[in-house]
Amino acid sequence: MAAWPAAGSVVHMPGATRAFSLVATAASALSTVAGILVAASPLLAEHAPEGPVYAGVHLVVGGVFLATGFLVAGIRAQVLGLAAIARTAAEPLMNALRTRVTRLMILLTVAGLGLTGILAIAIFAILSRIDEGFSVFG
Repeated sequence: MAAWPAAGSVVHMPGATRAFSLVATAASALSTVAGILVAASPLLAEHAPEGPVYAGVHLVVGGVFLATGFLVAGIRAQVLGLAAIARTAAEPLMNALRTRVTRLMILLTVAGLGLTGILAIAIFAILSRIDEGFSVFG
């Protein structure tokens, strides 16, 4: 394995990798949980609306949350794969690739933190609505 470049030439990559991995995993998990809760809310609520339209809306919105969770998990896997390639690249390519991949992970980590916050608020709202005895929609 090649040595790390001199201090100051690139952002310290292992910390960025860990932070990105943690945030992406949290966002993926929260999105999956939100999808399951939205899809299941008509079954959990005491005063659930009846009809195929409401069931369809719950399934579509739950599916969007689930798809977002799978998308974030896929992005996480691909970016971590790029980071692994950057660690083992030859010296001339290594510095450029590490810099770009590190910056990408930092940007995605910041975006992931925003997404994680939004999903946490959404889950809180979903659970509050179910606790009141109503499904998410209707």
